[in-house]
Amino acid sequence: MESNKEILTSSSNQTNPKSPNSNNSNDNLKFIDYSRFEKINELRLNLNELGIELFKAIWKDTNSNVLLKKFHSQYLENIKLFYKSCHQSILPIFGYTKNPNSEDVEDYFLIIEYPNGGNLRNYMSENYQKLSWNDKMRFAVDLTSGLQCIHSYDIVHLNLNPFNVFIHNNRLLIGDIGLSKPTPDITIPENKKILPYVEPDSSLPRDKKSDIFSLGFILYELSSGKPPFASARHNLDLSKKLLSGEREKPIAGTPIEYIDLYEQCWDNDPIVRPSAEYVLSRLGRMNLSTIYEDTEIKTFKTNIEKKNVNFNNKRNEIEVISETSTHNRLDSVVLDFGGGVDSGFGSVTRETTNSKRKEREKMSTFTMLTKM
Repeated sequence: MESNKEILTSSSNQTNPKSPNSNNSNDNLKFIDYSRFEKINELRLNLNELGIELFKAIWKDTNSNVLLKKFHSQYLENIKLFYKSCHQSILPIFGYTKNPNSEDVEDYFLIIEYPNGGNLRNYMSENYQKLSWNDKMRFAVDLTSGLQCIHSYDIVHLNLNPFNVFIHNNRLLIGDIGLSKPTPDITIPENKKILPYVEPDSSLPRDKKSDIFSLGFILYELSSGKPPFASARHNLDLSKKLLSGEREKPIAGTPIEYIDLYEQCWDNDPIVRPSAEYVLSRLGRMNLSTIYEDTEIKTFKTNIEKKNVNFNNKRNEIEVISETSTHNRLDSVVLDFGGGVDSGFGSVTRETTNSKRKEREKMSTFTMLTKM
């Protein structure tokens, strides 16, 4: 079993495999003509997913599937910096293109490698039962190291959720960065919020601590394998729950230190939330052996343990009583042999019995000798 430090190191140092014609991480993004793509079909994703326009296409040059993600030209320079600096933690990007027939001259498409494991939400629903805690920790480290890299360049993501982080070659990589900007002064439109991954208090500034809030819920989802607050009727209902401090309960079998960490991340108070660097450090030295047990499970186990203790105590009592009773019966037999004579007769009786036994042994020995 790999240690957490080994998971942390391997995830941080591993580079993404290169595809044909992919850009080196130190290269600038290249413009690729839109005519090089065919069979372009829009992906109909979750309706809450920020209205992102995402397309699946075939890149003729490599005959491979790619994602075309729409973005506005105002983000281009920031995207270049992001992909150049944090390439180990993101889906590989091959360049960008523009649809010549687009009505908006400022709209472009990022050309991104198609993730072979899909997005995190779908992956967890299909593979959760197969994942060990080492697997979950590896994904947690992948995601947090990517976020830490983004924050190290004073860029905030503001759109972390399980629909835009992807599993590719058994690693968890950040995909969408459409809202990433090197400034905290950003307002997210209400219709583009995916709760509970966006903090509900709109009066708070959108900054790195906003990303940590999102990270907390994704870390929870890694531990549970299910969407948080799936039963919430709508965003308004969920927003009220979040503002009141309501959170999902931990899942039995989750390391206690892991629970403590994601609960710090999703705290309503930004001051309580740690930095991505701190989260990454904690993940690297986390004790996975001390796990959380559900209250009902703990109560059941405690009752069973109490019953076992009571049973063992009763059994010991019975053994002691039985042994004492046997000795008492033997003594009674010997003492009653004298037919009511005083207690001194008991010792005489035992001596007499021993004398007779010795005589029998002598007779037995004599008989054996005479037969030889």
